[in-house]
Amino acid sequence: MDVSSIADATNNLIVYLATIIEIAHYTLVIYGVRNDWDVNKARKQPVATWLMSIACCYGGGMIISVCVGKHALTPLSNNQSVLMMTIVWWHIFYSPKDVIYNLLSWKPAMLVIVLGKEMIRTRKIIKGISEGVKLGRGAFPDSLLICTILGMFGSCGGGFVKNAAMFVRKQWNHETVKSIHLATVTKLSLLFSLLYNLQLLGILPISSNTVVLLQLTVMFLISASSKFGVNFDPFHRIERIIASCVIDYSAYGGTEEEKSPEKKQDSLKKKE
Repeated sequence: MDVSSIADATNNLIVYLATIIEIAHYTLVIYGVRNDWDVNKARKQPVATWLMSIACCYGGGMIISVCVGKHALTPLSNNQSVLMMTIVWWHIFYSPKDVIYNLLSWKPAMLVIVLGKEMIRTRKIIKGISEGVKLGRGAFPDSLLICTILGMFGSCGGGFVKNAAMFVRKQWNHETVKSIHLATVTKLSLLFSLLYNLQLLGILPISSNTVVLLQLTVMFLISASSKFGVNFDPFHRIERIIASCVIDYSAYGGTEEEKSPEKKQDSLKKKE
């Protein structure tokens, strides 16, 4: 089998398993929400946990709806989807003796959920781009940026909503601002959103199914490795090279390495 055949088979599998991978998406997102809540508070505030779960599960769709001039709550119009999300929410937060939550803490089970999540992420990026095409290229023929950003929001918009809610609750100070950074998944979502757009414009000479296969492979490996404590950012060196070319670190009292807390600790250990 060639790459094209594998890509077509992968895309067909994603379509065939649409409901299952949607459940995987809800499971992984709500599992992350549960990790941010104290157990006792979560049991006393079920409405709050449910609303937060909705915001994170449908955040990407809500952001896109607002951007394209639709009602923000349009993603919630699918009653079957909301019911499915609610069932997953109850099992993760309130199942007897936390049996479902504890099961998800088991690495092999989490890997299966991550695979399903990355499958549906391909659909979400394409959906965000398609909305961008309807909005942007009708009024702005060269709206590559708009469609790329909407594709990224479709992929990980829930993460933006979750982080925004966390920052609202926190006190803004110097340390809070320093903690702001783009996650590797967000960077990859932006990259693959760009690749889908280039493919649609005929600039990238490969099929969209091939991009789907490439995205699924790369993002599954990155996400799965992070679950085992191995954090890998393929953009790190590129960002450092670009930053060193456009930023004069000497004007801020040192080089980029000297400004990094990790580098400072290493240098102090060497001096000792």
